[in-house]
Amino acid sequence: MSKKMKSIITVVLIISSFVLLLANTKTDTRDIEKIYLEKFQNPIYSLLYYIEHMYYERDKVDYDKVLDSTLKGLVDGLNDPFAWYLDAQQVKESDIEESGEYGGLGILVSYDSKLEAIRIVSPMVGTPAYEAGLQADDLIISVDGSPVSEIGYMGAINKMRGTPGTTVEIEVFREGWEEAKKITLVRAKIETITAKYKVFEDNGFKIGYIKLTNFGEKSASEMRKALKAIEREHVDGIIFDLRNNPGGYLNVAIDIASMFIKDKTIVTVRYFDGSEEVVKPKTFEHFDFLDKLPIVLLVNKSSASASEIMTGALKDNKIATVIGTTTYGKAAVQRPIPLENGGEVWLPIGHYFTPNGNDIHLKGIEPDIKIENPKKELKNVEKLEAKNTTTYEAVIDPENDVQLKKAIEVLIMGGK
Repeated sequence: MSKKMKSIITVVLIISSFVLLLANTKTDTRDIEKIYLEKFQNPIYSLLYYIEHMYYERDKVDYDKVLDSTLKGLVDGLNDPFAWYLDAQQVKESDIEESGEYGGLGILVSYDSKLEAIRIVSPMVGTPAYEAGLQADDLIISVDGSPVSEIGYMGAINKMRGTPGTTVEIEVFREGWEEAKKITLVRAKIETITAKYKVFEDNGFKIGYIKLTNFGEKSASEMRKALKAIEREHVDGIIFDLRNNPGGYLNVAIDIASMFIKDKTIVTVRYFDGSEEVVKPKTFEHFDFLDKLPIVLLVNKSSASASEIMTGALKDNKIATVIGTTTYGKAAVQRPIPLENGGEVWLPIGHYFTPNGNDIHLKGIEPDIKIENPKKELKNVEKLEAKNTTTYEAVIDPENDVQLKKAIEVLIMGGK
Protein backbone atom coordinates (compact mmCIF):
# COMPACT_ATOMS: atom_id res chain seq x y z
CA MET A 1 0.00 0.00 0.00
CA SER A 2 1.37 3.40 -0.94
CA LYS A 3 2.21 6.02 1.63
CA LYS A 4 -0.38 8.36 0.11
CA MET A 5 -3.13 5.75 0.35
CA LYS A 6 -2.15 4.95 3.93
CA SER A 7 -2.33 8.62 4.90
CA ILE A 8 -5.81 8.87 3.35
CA ILE A 9 -6.91 5.78 5.29
CA THR A 10 -5.49 7.34 8.46
CA VAL A 11 -7.65 10.43 7.94
CA VAL A 12 -10.74 8.28 7.38
CA LEU A 13 -10.01 6.17 10.47
CA ILE A 14 -9.50 9.28 12.59
CA ILE A 15 -12.88 10.59 11.47
CA SER A 16 -14.71 7.29 11.97
CA SER A 17 -13.00 6.57 15.28
CA PHE A 18 -13.83 10.04 16.56
CA VAL A 19 -17.50 9.54 15.69
CA LEU A 20 -17.46 6.03 17.20
CA LEU A 21 -16.18 7.43 20.48
CA LEU A 22 -19.50 9.18 20.82
CA ALA A 23 -21.70 6.47 19.32
CA ASN A 24 -24.66 4.99 21.15
CA THR A 25 -25.39 8.27 22.92
CA LYS A 26 -28.42 10.53 22.69
CA THR A 27 -26.28 13.37 21.37
CA ASP A 28 -27.56 14.60 18.01
CA THR A 29 -25.27 13.33 15.23
CA ARG A 30 -25.34 16.79 13.68
CA ASP A 31 -23.79 18.19 16.85
CA ILE A 32 -20.93 15.68 16.58
CA GLU A 33 -20.40 16.55 12.92
CA LYS A 34 -20.39 20.24 13.78
CA ILE A 35 -17.76 19.73 16.48
CA TYR A 36 -15.63 17.71 14.09
CA LEU A 37 -15.95 20.09 11.16
CA GLU A 38 -15.31 23.23 13.23
CA LYS A 39 -12.60 21.95 15.54
CA PHE A 40 -10.88 18.88 14.12
CA GLN A 41 -11.12 18.39 10.38
CA ASN A 42 -8.92 21.18 9.02
CA PRO A 43 -6.12 21.03 11.62
CA ILE A 44 -5.85 17.22 11.36
CA TYR A 45 -6.01 17.15 7.57
CA SER A 46 -3.54 20.03 7.25
CA LEU A 47 -1.03 18.42 9.60
CA LEU A 48 -1.23 15.09 7.77
CA TYR A 49 -0.81 16.93 4.46
CA TYR A 50 2.35 18.70 5.68
CA ILE A 51 3.75 15.48 7.13
CA GLU A 52 3.23 13.67 3.82
CA HIS A 53 4.53 16.49 1.59
CA MET A 54 7.04 18.51 3.66
CA TYR A 55 8.32 16.35 6.52
CA TYR A 56 12.00 15.53 5.93
CA GLU A 57 11.64 11.90 7.07
CA ARG A 58 8.24 11.32 5.52
CA ASP A 59 9.34 7.95 4.13
CA LYS A 60 9.75 6.66 7.69
CA VAL A 61 6.30 7.74 8.93
CA ASP A 62 4.22 4.95 10.51
CA TYR A 63 0.65 6.13 10.04
CA ASP A 64 -0.68 3.47 12.41
CA LYS A 65 1.33 5.11 15.17
CA VAL A 66 0.15 8.54 14.04
CA LEU A 67 -3.45 7.35 14.35
CA ASP A 68 -2.83 5.79 17.77
CA SER A 69 -1.25 9.04 18.98
CA THR A 70 -4.20 11.04 17.63
CA LEU A 71 -6.76 8.86 19.39
CA LYS A 72 -4.72 8.85 22.59
CA GLY A 73 -4.58 12.64 22.39
CA LEU A 74 -8.37 12.86 22.12
CA VAL A 75 -8.76 10.85 25.31
CA ASP A 76 -5.92 12.67 27.12
CA GLY A 77 -7.68 15.93 26.36
CA LEU A 78 -10.57 14.85 28.59
CA ASN A 79 -8.20 15.27 31.56
CA ASP A 80 -9.83 12.26 33.22
CA PRO A 81 -7.55 9.75 35.01
CA PHE A 82 -10.08 6.98 34.35
CA ALA A 83 -10.35 7.56 30.59
CA TRP A 84 -7.63 5.96 28.49
CA TYR A 85 -6.85 4.61 25.04
CA LEU A 86 -5.29 1.20 24.32
CA ASP A 87 -3.81 0.52 20.90
CA ALA A 88 -4.50 -2.75 19.05
CA GLN A 89 -1.48 -4.51 20.55
CA GLN A 90 -2.36 -3.44 24.07
CA VAL A 91 -5.93 -4.67 23.56
CA LYS A 92 -4.60 -8.02 22.36
CA GLU A 93 -2.30 -8.30 25.37
CA SER A 94 -5.06 -7.38 27.81
CA ASP A 95 -7.29 -10.09 26.32
CA ILE A 96 -4.78 -12.88 26.77
CA GLU A 97 -6.06 -15.25 29.43
CA GLU A 98 -3.61 -16.26 32.11
CA SER A 99 -3.03 -20.01 32.23
CA GLY A 100 -1.77 -21.93 35.23
CA GLU A 101 -0.19 -20.24 38.23
CA TYR A 102 1.09 -16.73 37.78
CA GLY A 103 2.63 -14.20 40.09
CA GLY A 104 2.12 -10.51 40.61
CA LEU A 105 2.80 -7.69 43.04
CA GLY A 106 -0.72 -7.34 44.43
CA ILE A 107 -1.72 -3.84 43.33
CA LEU A 108 -4.69 -2.24 41.62
CA VAL A 109 -3.46 0.43 39.22
CA SER A 110 -4.64 3.00 36.69
CA TYR A 111 -2.72 4.69 33.90
CA ASP A 112 -1.70 8.34 34.23
CA SER A 113 -1.58 9.32 30.56
CA LYS A 114 -0.23 12.81 31.25
CA LEU A 115 2.76 11.54 33.21
CA GLU A 116 2.95 8.30 31.18
CA ALA A 117 3.25 6.28 34.36
CA ILE A 118 1.39 3.60 36.29
CA ARG A 119 -0.50 5.15 39.21
CA ILE A 120 -1.20 2.90 42.19
CA VAL A 121 -4.80 2.87 43.40
CA SER A 122 -4.28 0.34 46.18
CA PRO A 123 -1.85 -2.35 47.36
CA MET A 124 -3.50 -5.53 48.67
CA VAL A 125 -2.73 -6.52 52.26
CA GLY A 126 -0.11 -9.24 52.61
CA THR A 127 1.20 -8.92 49.04
CA PRO A 128 4.71 -7.89 47.93
CA ALA A 129 3.45 -4.38 47.08
CA TYR A 130 1.98 -3.94 50.56
CA GLU A 131 5.05 -5.29 52.34
CA ALA A 132 7.29 -3.01 50.28
CA GLY A 133 5.39 0.04 51.56
CA LEU A 134 3.79 1.06 48.26
CA GLN A 135 0.73 3.25 48.72
CA ALA A 136 -2.07 4.96 46.82
CA ASP A 137 -0.93 7.58 44.25
CA ASP A 138 2.65 6.27 44.06
CA LEU A 139 3.83 6.36 40.44
CA ILE A 140 5.65 3.43 38.82
CA ILE A 141 7.80 4.97 36.09
CA SER A 142 9.86 1.96 34.99
CA VAL A 143 9.81 -1.84 35.27
CA ASP A 144 13.06 -3.81 35.05
CA GLY A 145 14.72 -0.78 33.52
CA SER A 146 12.07 -0.22 30.82
CA PRO A 147 10.36 3.19 31.09
CA VAL A 148 6.56 2.97 31.22
CA SER A 149 6.49 5.89 28.77
CA GLU A 150 8.07 3.59 26.17
CA ILE A 151 6.50 0.18 26.87
CA GLY A 152 3.02 1.53 27.65
CA TYR A 153 0.39 0.55 30.18
CA MET A 154 -0.07 -3.11 29.25
CA GLY A 155 3.63 -3.55 28.58
CA ALA A 156 4.37 -2.46 32.15
CA ILE A 157 1.58 -4.64 33.56
CA ASN A 158 2.88 -7.70 31.73
CA LYS A 159 6.43 -7.03 32.89
CA MET A 160 5.27 -6.93 36.52
CA ARG A 161 3.57 -10.31 36.12
CA GLY A 162 5.57 -13.50 36.11
CA THR A 163 6.32 -16.77 37.83
CA PRO A 164 5.88 -16.66 41.62
CA GLY A 165 9.24 -16.44 43.33
CA THR A 166 10.95 -14.45 40.59
CA THR A 167 12.04 -10.86 41.17
CA VAL A 168 11.20 -7.61 39.44
CA GLU A 169 12.68 -4.13 39.88
CA ILE A 170 10.37 -1.13 39.77
CA GLU A 171 11.16 2.57 39.89
CA VAL A 172 8.76 4.52 42.07
CA PHE A 173 8.10 8.22 42.52
CA ARG A 174 6.04 9.66 45.38
CA GLU A 175 4.82 13.22 45.83
CA GLY A 176 7.24 15.08 48.09
CA TRP A 177 10.29 13.11 46.97
CA GLU A 178 13.12 14.85 45.15
CA GLU A 179 13.84 11.81 42.98
CA ALA A 180 12.49 8.36 42.18
CA LYS A 181 13.59 5.23 44.05
CA LYS A 182 14.24 1.74 42.72
CA ILE A 183 13.13 -1.28 44.72
CA THR A 184 13.20 -5.02 44.09
CA LEU A 185 10.19 -7.20 44.84
CA VAL A 186 9.52 -10.91 44.54
CA ARG A 187 6.39 -11.91 42.65
CA ALA A 188 3.87 -13.91 44.65
CA LYS A 189 0.68 -15.81 44.01
CA ILE A 190 -2.04 -13.40 45.09
CA GLU A 191 -4.18 -14.56 47.98
CA THR A 192 -7.41 -16.37 47.26
CA ILE A 193 -9.50 -15.70 50.38
CA THR A 194 -10.82 -12.15 50.51
CA ALA A 195 -12.95 -12.11 53.69
CA LYS A 196 -11.05 -12.91 56.88
CA TYR A 197 -12.49 -12.65 60.36
CA LYS A 198 -11.67 -12.93 64.03
CA VAL A 199 -13.56 -12.67 67.32
CA PHE A 200 -11.68 -11.20 70.30
CA GLU A 201 -12.34 -9.44 73.59
CA ASP A 202 -11.16 -6.12 74.95
CA ASN A 203 -12.03 -5.21 78.54
CA GLY A 204 -14.86 -7.75 78.49
CA PHE A 205 -16.30 -6.34 75.24
CA LYS A 206 -16.64 -9.02 72.54
CA ILE A 207 -15.78 -7.80 69.04
CA GLY A 208 -16.25 -9.38 65.64
CA TYR A 209 -13.57 -8.19 63.20
CA ILE A 210 -13.87 -8.68 59.41
CA LYS A 211 -11.16 -7.77 56.90
CA LEU A 212 -12.31 -7.64 53.27
CA THR A 213 -9.38 -7.36 50.85
CA ASN A 214 -11.41 -6.88 47.64
CA PHE A 215 -14.84 -7.40 46.08
CA GLY A 216 -14.05 -10.50 44.03
CA GLU A 217 -16.19 -13.30 42.64
CA LYS A 218 -16.14 -15.29 45.89
CA SER A 219 -16.19 -12.36 48.31
CA ALA A 220 -19.96 -12.38 48.96
CA SER A 221 -20.00 -16.10 49.87
CA GLU A 222 -16.90 -15.64 52.03
CA MET A 223 -18.54 -12.66 53.72
CA ARG A 224 -21.64 -14.74 54.50
CA LYS A 225 -19.43 -17.38 56.10
CA ALA A 226 -17.65 -14.76 58.21
CA LEU A 227 -20.91 -13.16 59.40
CA LYS A 228 -22.49 -16.52 60.25
CA ALA A 229 -19.45 -17.47 62.32
CA ILE A 230 -19.48 -14.10 64.12
CA GLU A 231 -23.23 -14.30 64.73
CA ARG A 232 -22.76 -17.60 66.59
CA GLU A 233 -20.30 -15.87 68.94
CA HIS A 234 -22.91 -13.31 70.16
CA VAL A 235 -20.55 -10.35 69.80
CA ASP A 236 -21.15 -6.86 71.23
CA GLY A 237 -19.95 -4.95 68.17
CA ILE A 238 -18.47 -5.21 64.65
CA ILE A 239 -15.33 -3.77 63.04
CA PHE A 240 -15.46 -3.92 59.25
CA ASP A 241 -12.04 -3.21 57.72
CA LEU A 242 -11.93 -1.94 54.12
CA ARG A 243 -8.46 -0.41 54.29
CA ASN A 244 -6.36 -1.11 51.18
CA ASN A 245 -9.40 -2.61 49.47
CA PRO A 246 -9.23 -1.48 45.80
CA GLY A 247 -12.81 -2.48 45.00
CA GLY A 248 -14.03 -4.98 42.42
CA TYR A 249 -17.39 -6.07 41.06
CA LEU A 250 -20.38 -3.77 41.53
CA ASN A 251 -22.79 -6.68 41.95
CA VAL A 252 -20.63 -8.10 44.75
CA ALA A 253 -20.58 -4.71 46.49
CA ILE A 254 -24.40 -4.65 46.32
CA ASP A 255 -24.63 -8.20 47.73
CA ILE A 256 -22.34 -7.36 50.66
CA ALA A 257 -23.96 -3.98 51.33
CA SER A 258 -27.32 -5.78 51.45
CA MET A 259 -26.03 -7.86 54.37
CA PHE A 260 -25.77 -4.64 56.42
CA ILE A 261 -28.57 -2.53 54.90
CA LYS A 262 -32.19 -3.64 54.97
CA ASP A 263 -34.44 -1.14 53.20
CA LYS A 264 -32.44 1.98 52.33
CA THR A 265 -30.57 3.10 49.22
CA ILE A 266 -27.12 1.60 48.67
CA VAL A 267 -25.98 3.76 45.75
CA THR A 268 -27.30 5.77 42.81
CA VAL A 269 -25.67 5.48 39.38
CA ARG A 270 -26.14 8.49 37.09
CA TYR A 271 -25.31 8.00 33.42
CA PHE A 272 -24.15 10.34 30.65
CA ASP A 273 -27.64 10.58 29.14
CA GLY A 274 -29.24 11.85 32.34
CA SER A 275 -30.77 8.50 33.31
CA GLU A 276 -30.13 7.10 36.75
CA GLU A 277 -30.40 3.81 38.59
CA VAL A 278 -31.20 3.74 42.31
CA VAL A 279 -29.83 0.53 43.81
CA LYS A 280 -31.75 -0.96 46.75
CA PRO A 281 -30.67 -3.88 49.01
CA LYS A 282 -31.41 -7.52 48.30
CA THR A 283 -33.55 -8.35 51.33
CA PHE A 284 -32.67 -12.06 51.28
CA GLU A 285 -28.99 -11.17 51.88
CA HIS A 286 -29.62 -9.24 55.10
CA PHE A 287 -28.25 -10.34 58.50
CA ASP A 288 -30.75 -9.15 61.09
CA PHE A 289 -28.33 -9.46 64.03
CA LEU A 290 -26.28 -6.55 62.60
CA ASP A 291 -29.20 -4.16 63.13
CA LYS A 292 -28.73 -4.38 66.90
CA LEU A 293 -24.96 -3.86 67.02
CA PRO A 294 -22.65 -0.83 66.90
CA ILE A 295 -20.50 -1.01 63.75
CA VAL A 296 -17.22 0.74 62.95
CA LEU A 297 -15.88 0.89 59.40
CA LEU A 298 -12.14 1.35 58.78
CA VAL A 299 -10.97 3.04 55.55
CA ASN A 300 -7.90 4.77 54.15
CA LYS A 301 -6.56 6.39 50.97
CA SER A 302 -6.39 2.96 49.30
CA SER A 303 -10.09 2.21 49.86
CA ALA A 304 -11.48 2.69 46.35
CA SER A 305 -14.39 2.12 44.00
CA ALA A 306 -16.65 -0.64 45.41
CA SER A 307 -15.16 0.05 48.85
CA GLU A 308 -16.40 3.62 48.53
CA ILE A 309 -19.86 2.44 47.50
CA MET A 310 -19.92 0.38 50.71
CA THR A 311 -18.52 3.25 52.79
CA GLY A 312 -20.99 5.80 51.43
CA ALA A 313 -23.91 3.44 52.02
CA LEU A 314 -23.00 2.65 55.62
CA LYS A 315 -22.06 6.24 56.46
CA ASP A 316 -25.02 8.06 54.86
CA ASN A 317 -27.51 5.56 56.27
CA LYS A 318 -25.94 5.97 59.73
CA ILE A 319 -25.26 2.26 60.05
CA ALA A 320 -21.55 2.58 60.83
CA THR A 321 -19.08 5.10 62.21
CA VAL A 322 -16.28 5.58 59.65
CA ILE A 323 -12.74 5.83 61.02
CA GLY A 324 -9.44 6.36 59.19
CA THR A 325 -8.45 8.70 56.36
CA THR A 326 -10.20 10.06 53.26
CA THR A 327 -10.87 7.35 50.67
CA TYR A 328 -9.41 7.28 47.14
CA GLY A 329 -12.20 8.96 45.18
CA LYS A 330 -13.01 6.64 42.27
CA ALA A 331 -16.70 6.85 41.40
CA ALA A 332 -16.39 6.43 37.64
CA VAL A 333 -18.41 3.79 35.79
CA GLN A 334 -16.14 2.77 32.92
CA ARG A 335 -17.03 1.12 29.61
CA PRO A 336 -14.56 -0.28 27.05
CA ILE A 337 -15.46 0.83 23.50
CA PRO A 338 -13.80 -0.96 20.54
CA LEU A 339 -12.60 1.19 17.64
CA GLU A 340 -12.30 0.35 13.95
CA ASN A 341 -8.48 0.32 14.01
CA GLY A 342 -8.41 -2.47 16.62
CA GLY A 343 -7.80 -0.07 19.47
CA GLU A 344 -10.05 0.44 22.45
CA VAL A 345 -11.05 3.45 24.52
CA TRP A 346 -12.08 3.14 28.15
CA LEU A 347 -14.59 5.90 28.78
CA PRO A 348 -16.29 6.84 32.06
CA ILE A 349 -20.00 6.80 31.18
CA GLY A 350 -21.42 7.59 34.61
CA HIS A 351 -20.72 8.27 38.26
CA TYR A 352 -21.69 6.58 41.51
CA PHE A 353 -23.46 8.83 44.02
CA THR A 354 -23.79 8.06 47.73
CA PRO A 355 -27.32 7.76 49.24
CA ASN A 356 -27.17 11.44 50.27
CA GLY A 357 -26.44 12.41 46.65
CA ASN A 358 -22.72 13.11 47.04
CA ASP A 359 -20.44 12.74 44.02
CA ILE A 360 -17.19 11.62 45.65
CA HIS A 361 -15.25 11.25 42.38
CA LEU A 362 -11.64 12.49 42.76
CA LYS A 363 -12.60 13.73 46.24
CA GLY A 364 -13.18 10.58 48.29
CA ILE A 365 -15.25 10.14 51.44
CA GLU A 366 -14.25 11.89 54.65
CA PRO A 367 -14.31 9.63 57.73
CA ASP A 368 -16.38 10.55 60.78
CA ILE A 369 -13.21 10.25 62.86
CA LYS A 370 -9.95 11.07 61.08
CA ILE A 371 -6.85 9.29 62.33
CA GLU A 372 -3.73 8.18 60.45
CA ASN A 373 -1.45 5.19 60.93
CA PRO A 374 2.32 5.83 60.80
CA LYS A 375 3.56 6.01 57.20
CA LYS A 376 5.53 3.07 55.80
CA GLU A 377 9.00 3.45 54.35
CA LEU A 378 9.64 2.00 50.90
CA LYS A 379 11.82 -1.14 51.00
CA ASN A 380 12.96 -4.14 48.98
CA VAL A 381 10.96 -7.34 49.40
CA GLU A 382 13.06 -10.13 47.95
CA LYS A 383 11.48 -12.88 50.02
CA LEU A 384 7.86 -13.08 51.08
CA GLU A 385 6.48 -15.76 53.33
CA ALA A 386 2.87 -16.83 52.78
CA LYS A 387 0.76 -14.73 55.14
CA ASN A 388 -2.61 -16.34 55.87
CA THR A 389 -3.60 -16.44 52.27
CA THR A 390 -5.57 -19.69 52.53
CA THR A 391 -7.14 -19.27 55.95
CA TYR A 392 -10.20 -17.34 57.05
CA GLU A 393 -8.55 -16.14 60.28
CA ALA A 394 -7.60 -12.46 60.26
CA VAL A 395 -4.42 -11.20 61.89
CA ILE A 396 -4.75 -8.04 64.00
CA ASP A 397 -2.26 -5.90 65.91
CA PRO A 398 -4.12 -3.22 67.92
CA GLU A 399 -0.98 -2.07 69.71
CA ASN A 400 0.72 -0.98 66.47
CA ASP A 401 -2.43 -0.22 64.47
CA VAL A 402 -3.68 3.09 65.86
CA GLN A 403 -6.74 3.14 63.58
CA LEU A 404 -7.84 -0.29 64.80
CA LYS A 405 -7.14 0.71 68.38
CA LYS A 406 -9.37 3.77 67.93
CA ALA A 407 -12.09 1.59 66.39
CA ILE A 408 -12.07 -0.63 69.49
CA GLU A 409 -12.37 2.41 71.77
CA VAL A 410 -15.29 3.78 69.75
CA LEU A 411 -17.11 0.41 69.80
CA ILE A 412 -16.76 0.09 73.56
CA MET A 413 -18.27 3.59 73.89
CA GLY A 414 -21.31 2.50 71.85
CA GLY A 415 -20.07 3.05 68.30
CA LYS A 416 -20.00 6.86 68.32
